[in-house]
Amino acid sequence: MGWVRNSRECINVLLFNVRGVLFKYLNLTTLLFGLAGVGIIIYFFGFSPNSETTFLLTHYLQRVLDFFLLKFFIRLFFDFNPRNFLKENLWETILMIFLLSETLLYFAFGQTYWFTLLQKLGFSENGYFLFVQCLFWIVVLREAGRASVNIKDYYVSPAAILALSFLFLIVTGTVLLKMPEMTTQSLSWTDALFTSTSACCVTGLIVKDTATFFTFKGQLTIMLLFQFGGLNMLTIATFIGSFYRRSGTLQSLNLMREFLDIEQTGNLKSILRKVIYYSLAFEMIGALMLFFLWGDKYQFTGTIDRIFFSVFHSISAFNNAGFSLFSQGLFNNAIKHQYLAQIVIMVLIVAGGLGFIVLQDIFSKDSRKRKKRSHWLRLQVNTRLVLTVTGILLLSGSGLFFVLEYDNVLKDYSLTGKVVASLFQSVTTRTAGFNTVNISMLSHPTLLIFMFLMFIGASPGSTGGGIKTTTFAVALKAAWANIRGKEHVEIFRRNIWWPLVNKTYAIITLALLFMFVFTVLLLATNPQFSLTQLLFEQISAMGTVGLSLGITGSLNIWGKLILVVSMFVGRIGSLTMGIIFSRRTVSKNYRYPNARLMIG
Repeated sequence: MGWVRNSRECINVLLFNVRGVLFKYLNLTTLLFGLAGVGIIIYFFGFSPNSETTFLLTHYLQRVLDFFLLKFFIRLFFDFNPRNFLKENLWETILMIFLLSETLLYFAFGQTYWFTLLQKLGFSENGYFLFVQCLFWIVVLREAGRASVNIKDYYVSPAAILALSFLFLIVTGTVLLKMPEMTTQSLSWTDALFTSTSACCVTGLIVKDTATFFTFKGQLTIMLLFQFGGLNMLTIATFIGSFYRRSGTLQSLNLMREFLDIEQTGNLKSILRKVIYYSLAFEMIGALMLFFLWGDKYQFTGTIDRIFFSVFHSISAFNNAGFSLFSQGLFNNAIKHQYLAQIVIMVLIVAGGLGFIVLQDIFSKDSRKRKKRSHWLRLQVNTRLVLTVTGILLLSGSGLFFVLEYDNVLKDYSLTGKVVASLFQSVTTRTAGFNTVNISMLSHPTLLIFMFLMFIGASPGSTGGGIKTTTFAVALKAAWANIRGKEHVEIFRRNIWWPLVNKTYAIITLALLFMFVFTVLLLATNPQFSLTQLLFEQISAMGTVGLSLGITGSLNIWGKLILVVSMFVGRIGSLTMGIIFSRRTVSKNYRYPNARLMIG
């Protein structure tokens, strides 16, 4: 059999010369076919075609699957060890054999045995399409996982990849929401873009009432958008890639590490999976509790409707999205006094705003084994700082709200209601966007406190926005250290690296700069509103909060587009935007002479 091995080696040498170029164009073609498949699915859900058109769409989607089948065999042919390739991709091989059998029978006999079998089981053309669609998503998600492993091959910076992933999600959501089946009335492209951006960037600002303007399909689309936007498309892609047998090079692992803002790469797969597992666990438990705590004042159309409301609000709360299916949000008369349900939503908001790395540190196996006395000290410094700052902001915010609004928006609440409402408003300003009081009736001191809390936002690595709690804490500690004449910034008896302090100042400076520019543009394009109204709207948008004084829907097209850009910048981060449009330093191995400046 030596001649076989020799022949194979000769073939491998020949294939090696064309392999790189071929796979480069093959990846581009994969993207085009993937977009074509997504377009077919969007058309199906957006227009509800008749049986004949549905069957035709299914046929087209199957031909898209045929391309992925062809790609699989090309990869197999060009692999230097086909036997190992089949072993490492066993489940994909089984799926592709399944697709191949259908394709061969179709071209041999002119009909699909899938449809024949599904018909015997009682499925219609719609069920046939949904079946093929599931196969399509399995294949596409597999391709996404493989792409995340080979992400180093795309020669794009992590910041640009992050921005592009959100842009893709926003554009997809805009096209979906513009479809006639998504709304009860016609929706303009501007409002579709605004709603999609607000959902993808987990903001919660709305120009149309989610409860009445959107159909069930539209509401489901919005829910999926803020679920994907909250978790981050890149996190989902790398999560899928973590199940891919080949874990990638050190460079690709470092790239994933930058997405999650963690130091180690050794347990990256475990962290990626826990991000998804924690999210699903909190959302499922939250939905289950909300199902029993909504009360009987709101008239749901049935059990399914109650389940959907529970799931929608649980996902919205954990992702700090702020979207609600109740008209007037949680300020709805039937809901605003359901305090147990509000407490569940508060817990979900705080959990989502703490950050996945903090949740992992708190709930890890090692953490559960620690003694109660040493548990706090054994937590990471980042975790302790996040919990400390979060606790201080929540308690101080609720206390100030209770005092300032006691005889204003809280005057008709019981003492228990006043306490819960005060705590809820303090929590919701942490980028959640829900409200149980009339925001437009708040006093000016309260609005100023809200702006301050919204600007700080949630914690790093979370579903929330803002400059982040740790950024705020490090800036304060650095300022205090400077005042006291200390050369180092110290937190919990640990030194903070100066590059991190500089990064803190960069984040705050860029955030304030973006905030100033966007506010000026809003004032120039919407002079009918006051500075307070527009500034509150702008901070809410850039902090991805979603609270509003009721002017969002009344903004003109330029005002809405400004807020769209603001929400996008706030979600990916002002520093990330700065990195995208700045040039990298070519050399750092020099330093100019010191200059003497008069500061302050």
